[in-house]
Amino acid sequence: MISRTPRTALEPEPGPDPSARRLPRFRAAGTATSRFLAARPWLTRAVRTTGAAVIAWVLVRLVPGPWSDYPYYAPLGAVIATSVTVRGTTRRSVQATLAIALGAVVARATDALDLPGVAGLALVVLVGVLLSGWRLLGDMGSWVPTAALFVLIIGNADPVGYISAYVGLTLFGALVGVAVNLVVPPLPLTPAERSLDRLRAAASDHLDALAAAVRDDDAPVPPDRPLRSARAAAGAAVADAQEAARGNWTARHYRSWRQRQDRHAASLDAAAVVVLDVRRAVATARTVADAGATPPEERAVHVPILARAGDQERADAVREGTARAIEAGAALVRALRPDGPGAGTEDADDADHAAAELAQALDDLQEAVAADRGTAAGATRPADGVVVALTPLLTG
Repeated sequence: MISRTPRTALEPEPGPDPSARRLPRFRAAGTATSRFLAARPWLTRAVRTTGAAVIAWVLVRLVPGPWSDYPYYAPLGAVIATSVTVRGTTRRSVQATLAIALGAVVARATDALDLPGVAGLALVVLVGVLLSGWRLLGDMGSWVPTAALFVLIIGNADPVGYISAYVGLTLFGALVGVAVNLVVPPLPLTPAERSLDRLRAAASDHLDALAAAVRDDDAPVPPDRPLRSARAAAGAAVADAQEAARGNWTARHYRSWRQRQDRHAASLDAAAVVVLDVRRAVATARTVADAGATPPEERAVHVPILARAGDQERADAVREGTARAIEAGAALVRALRPDGPGAGTEDADDADHAAAELAQALDDLQEAVAADRGTAAGATRPADGVVVALTPLLTG
């Protein structure tokens, strides 16, 4: 038997390994940093661009020959080429190099004409700007006149060396930018998620404002510009994420997230279309009601119908039913969340409950409209338009 020496009172108890305590902290800090950068893609782009420019500068200093006299064009190429996507960086690299080469050709051709200084300058700018609109160059077209001016003014003493350095080093820096993006490719899924959240909030808030306009004739019909702007921003953000996934070696690790995001984007875009249709129905009814109302001192504009004096109770029932249906639509839009493994059961339950509430509200509204239809005498019925507009939320 092995005897154990009893621990004295002054002997400390063995504690946990300090490295084991530090590891969760490092992981938590890394996760927090990743989330912070994922929500701010411009920061990661700035870091990538800076890194590409520094690498290009360091590498070009090792190149012997006349190119070492113009090392600043290498980081310039890296800055020009770096984009938010791998494919975008490659495309911008080709476009920038082609634009600079065209500018150099324009400058040398103009110089060969032996024109006076001002006339040569004017011709270079004119031709360069005209060529900058070439679709193949994209947003890099502005470099045609810029490069032409550089070659005409700065490179006149050594045209061959300067042009080769300008074009070659810019291409070299652009390739460095492409390499950096290939190693650390961006995938802006988080900004797309936030844009979709803003679209969902804009759509649901818009429906709530429409419901208020139905209940109160003095409440304005909300303008549709904020909703259209949110829809356009969300569409652009999702398109950027889809573009960034092409040629991105990390995209396969986020396939399920990307698929959920695409489905969520489609459902929210369809919901935005529904909201715009509801707004059109309410705004049209408000316009017709205003036009057909009696003089201002006797005007009683009813959005659901133009009621007669004896039909006020039924008209109010249709008005309130229309407002409740629109509010139920707002609750359903607010409950729209991404599906899939990342979605919680509470989100699904909320969406199912909101859908059931909307279905019931539409049934109640149709009953109120049917009860009033016999005495409406052909009056304008935005309630019917609201029913038709909101129904796709139940089938989307």
